[in-house]
Amino acid sequence: MNRLVRVELRRFYLRRLTRVGIVGIVLVVGSLLFSMFQEAKPPSAAQQRIVTAQFQEAHKEWEAHGDQMRADCLTAQADARTHDPNADLGCDHMEPTLASWGKPKPVFHELMPQALRGASYILAFLAFLVGAGFVGAEFTSGSLGTWLTFEPRRMRVYASKLAAAGLGMAPVAAVTIGVVTAGVWLMVRHFNPSSLTTAGMWSTLAGQAGRSLVLTLAAAVGGAVVALLLRHTAAALGVALGYLLVVDGLFAGAFDRAKPWLLRTNIDGWLQHGASYLVQECQTGSDGSYNCQGVQRTLSFGHSSAYLAVLLVLAAGLAAAVFRRRDVG
Repeated sequence: MNRLVRVELRRFYLRRLTRVGIVGIVLVVGSLLFSMFQEAKPPSAAQQRIVTAQFQEAHKEWEAHGDQMRADCLTAQADARTHDPNADLGCDHMEPTLASWGKPKPVFHELMPQALRGASYILAFLAFLVGAGFVGAEFTSGSLGTWLTFEPRRMRVYASKLAAAGLGMAPVAAVTIGVVTAGVWLMVRHFNPSSLTTAGMWSTLAGQAGRSLVLTLAAAVGGAVVALLLRHTAAALGVALGYLLVVDGLFAGAFDRAKPWLLRTNIDGWLQHGASYLVQECQTGSDGSYNCQGVQRTLSFGHSSAYLAVLLVLAAGLAAAVFRRRDVG
């Protein structure tokens, strides 16, 4: 079995799509870091003058109408708490200050989760594509049938291909996560040297990085499984894009109560160790008016972990059953 995995890993890295995928990861992650750099850098002198002028105008407005604005906010907050007891509209912090009005300095433990989440989705999508291409090309070229004449034990071949897809993406994902972490840390050190990151914060970020790595490996295996079921790379990619557009796009917008069972919501729950989402709760008032209020719901880490694990195991089991019986010639 180890010999088969080593052979499949060599074939994995020799695939053109694998190399294209790695280049794509480098380019997209580079763009992500550049975008974050542009967002984190302090405003220029001209921009700061504009911000100061805007703050002065806002403060004059607050001095003239602040009491009424706060009263209106408290009324809206009381109404919101009839649906969500924890609703907080920030009514006690409405007075503008120059520190809050201007651009805040970057903080590592605030920027890093955002960067890791973005990098994780990039890695997962490209890992799915590379895994699908690795197996789909075997059907397109006919090499899979030839390979089975040398190694007729199909389940060993099947397991080795899934293992190679996952293990092949492991170093790519690890290096990418390391580069993102180092890039954001250097960025923060440059623009905000006084920012501190405690051991607890590092532990939380390490956990998110580890979950991002696992997600990438699972996405590569998932791509290989879907390509094996559909026998073509383009078909696997079409299914993935169709799901993102129709189910996670249109369907999620129309039926927000289905969000706990959508793939993207559960990926967020896995990466962030729990996630939140909004649902619309509507009711008819005593005066006959019909009002809808956005209410925040939470999704537990355990729910997301079980959802993703069961989905991958079921798909892999189905692919194994199909591969064992279907003609691959």
